[in-house]
Amino acid sequence: MERVINKRRTPSLAMRKSIVDKHNNACAMCSISGEKIPLELASIMPLHQGGTMTEDNFLLLCPNCHRYMDMGPKEVEFVNFLYQVLKASNSNHNIQLEAIIGESRRARADILIENDQKETILIECKSNKAITRNHSSKIIEQILEYEKLIGKCKKVLAIPGRLPSEIRQNVESHDIEVWDADYIVKHYKTAIQKADSSYFKMLLTAISGEKEVTRELELLDKLKACQPGRGDCYVYQSLVGEIIEELFCPPLDKPIQENSDFNKSNRRDFIVPNYATDGFWSFLRGKYAADYVVVDAKNYSRKVKKNDILQISNYLKPHGAGLFGIIFSRNGGDSAGCLHTIREQWMVHQKLILVLDDTDVENMLVSSGGAEDVIGSKIEEFRLSM
Repeated sequence: MERVINKRRTPSLAMRKSIVDKHNNACAMCSISGEKIPLELASIMPLHQGGTMTEDNFLLLCPNCHRYMDMGPKEVEFVNFLYQVLKASNSNHNIQLEAIIGESRRARADILIENDQKETILIECKSNKAITRNHSSKIIEQILEYEKLIGKCKKVLAIPGRLPSEIRQNVESHDIEVWDADYIVKHYKTAIQKADSSYFKMLLTAISGEKEVTRELELLDKLKACQPGRGDCYVYQSLVGEIIEELFCPPLDKPIQENSDFNKSNRRDFIVPNYATDGFWSFLRGKYAADYVVVDAKNYSRKVKKNDILQISNYLKPHGAGLFGIIFSRNGGDSAGCLHTIREQWMVHQKLILVLDDTDVENMLVSSGGAEDVIGSKIEEFRLSM
């Protein structure tokens, strides 16, 4: 019988013993015995991303497999996994892996299928746990370029996760189907169990298996119900606090609300202490002086502008809260004053400020990579645009 503990953040000794017994004290991925090496409990879906404190959400892994699962596989591994699944499900179809397409100009498609109706199916695979708006635009452009080389075909974007609704709609508006975790499990469940990759078996099953309403989906519903503008500004600020606590904590400490500096001239909506000793948030603290994450919530119907960036920048100090800040705003920042000021603050003062819009927040709530992947992608896009 499944044990559920709502308030605990780590499995109990009784649950650990049950999981060890279920896996016969062997690593679920490489099968090495716990008699030879200490084994660890790993959550399939992290608790701060909606994972439940149940036996079914935990695996027994050796330290190497645990690190591999936390890092996630390379994109080529997802391509090979999906190829195996499709071959097992459609043995009568002509399925090519990394097919060379085009004549005068050539490219390499991840998977190309010709079915028994002589229909050509082009599948582009992405293993990113979180796909941002900018990244999705590049993916669309790439798929459409491939279509020019092939000719008329059915176009597919395959991912081992979920897309925010706005990004999904944009992809589909270009006549590109989205095969996400739910689609793949629904259509290829039997073949998934026969494939080699333990990682993707676990990941896809975990994502698609969450039928209950999670805390993330509750927060997403609240976000969609909150109207941009002055009327709901305090509702939005409170909601951002809930979202931060759900997505960032742990490993970060709970947010401190409406904290002021010594002169009382600068007051930020939230300060999130960052005492992480390893992983993504530890990297941010070391690389970007993110000793604390300074957060502003702007329930604007307009876009964030220059003055909004300067406001949060005033609170970022190397001997104070650190140099890393995030503005949550419904429609993001404008492409002129906002972006220019963010670049100026980075180049001149080494202050890194991110602006997250509703699509970014939804991405953090629904993607398997959660906040870390979205924030990491936003930083990468910003740095590479310099």
